[in-house]
Amino acid sequence: MPSYTSPSQSCLLLNESTSYLLEIHSDGLTLSSSDSQPLFELKESILLAQGTLDDAQQIHLAYIKASGDFCYSVILPTGHHQTMSLGKLDIRTQRFDRLLLFPAGKVIHIFYASSHYGLPDVWRITHLFWNGQTWKSALLGEVVHPRYPLYHVLMDSRSNLHVLMMTFLGSRSVLLTSMFNGTFYLWSKRQEVLTIPREVVDMTAVITPQDEGHLFWAAKQPASDRFEIGHGIQGKLNDFKSTWRIDTPPATNLEGPWRGLGAIESQGILNLLVNINQAVLFQVQERSWKPVLAHPGDFFSLHIAQKAERTTNYTHWLGIAGQEAPLFAQELSLVRAASLNGTPQVSVHQANSQSTVANISPLDASHHAFPETVENKADLQNIGRDNSLQVASHEKNLPQNLEYLSEKVNSIPEVLELLKELKTKNDQTLNTLRQLETQVHHIQTQREVAAKKGFWQRWLT
Repeated sequence: MPSYTSPSQSCLLLNESTSYLLEIHSDGLTLSSSDSQPLFELKESILLAQGTLDDAQQIHLAYIKASGDFCYSVILPTGHHQTMSLGKLDIRTQRFDRLLLFPAGKVIHIFYASSHYGLPDVWRITHLFWNGQTWKSALLGEVVHPRYPLYHVLMDSRSNLHVLMMTFLGSRSVLLTSMFNGTFYLWSKRQEVLTIPREVVDMTAVITPQDEGHLFWAAKQPASDRFEIGHGIQGKLNDFKSTWRIDTPPATNLEGPWRGLGAIESQGILNLLVNINQAVLFQVQERSWKPVLAHPGDFFSLHIAQKAERTTNYTHWLGIAGQEAPLFAQELSLVRAASLNGTPQVSVHQANSQSTVANISPLDASHHAFPETVENKADLQNIGRDNSLQVASHEKNLPQNLEYLSEKVNSIPEVLELLKELKTKNDQTLNTLRQLETQVHHIQTQREVAAKKGFWQRWLT
């Protein structure tokens, strides 16, 4: 499972032209430029921090100190900065996690989750809003998860905010959404839009420059240590007529343990990171999700804040110790995309329609060892004579061996074709049953929502 709060955190802040690295360590916080020059430092213990870039190339940081002070800093590329206090938080009875911020001109949005130590599974989602004059606060709702809060925020091209909250209700997980109107500064009433008949253990979301929303979730299969990845799409987030729908799952049979999920849109391509017993990169190829690269080994958690011309996205990702680039940086076409020297990338293939990823290990050089050195001419002649006798013996039996192999080889295509046909039918049946189960829950949810509220009631605060 990805941990959002840990003694050491790293966050890569990106836009289309530059990048900054935010590092949170035991004795403070450091923000450095792409040439590793420090721009901003704090020598106080930090519990939680997050940063992003705005359209003016300024860096925005929100952070919670170990003292409970909640602060906000705006930093210029030259290193000059201004800091304001947002108040003091109760860190003795509460824990905090999943800090996000969205600057948009003179307007600033900050989100964070908090849970009381007496009810550690219940997370409250809070929104802080700077309207250019004063700060305002709103409680958006609660989600239930034993380890960390499953919620995400997307900002569309019209500066509307879309909060996605996933909560577990014992036998199913429910996606709740609410939208903040960037023109009238109003929150819509929270709505239940998707029902997933599984325990969702992780989620992430991304918005494209065309305002298309993508939600990914990892769900644990019943009575199993395996996981499936779900995919939801909303064609136009800022269109009231557009609704969330469940799309083809990227993977349905992944072996644990589960460690993390991330999604990035780059060069018009959606990239999905699945961290299980290895890190696997999924992409859409020929209209279906396929694992295209895998990386075995140990990684550190790296959060990415990606600022594009019209959108801002946050995601969990992975980094490699001693390298500036995030994992699969070359495939993502990201800034700081250095070559992954000394760390072999392992190609993977789709073993079946359930996306079971195969490990392919590099060959051991010992399999190609050379014979010992021949020291004299007599030894060389003896070796040649022995080899000649062995060759003659093999030549004698060669016709029989070839005939036997020919019979076996001729039967292989028929067996493979039969196995392929049986596998295809089995996979089609399994996928149909899973999709039908999910669609039934989704239809029931839509009917309940449609019967409850009208258009104007969506904007009740």
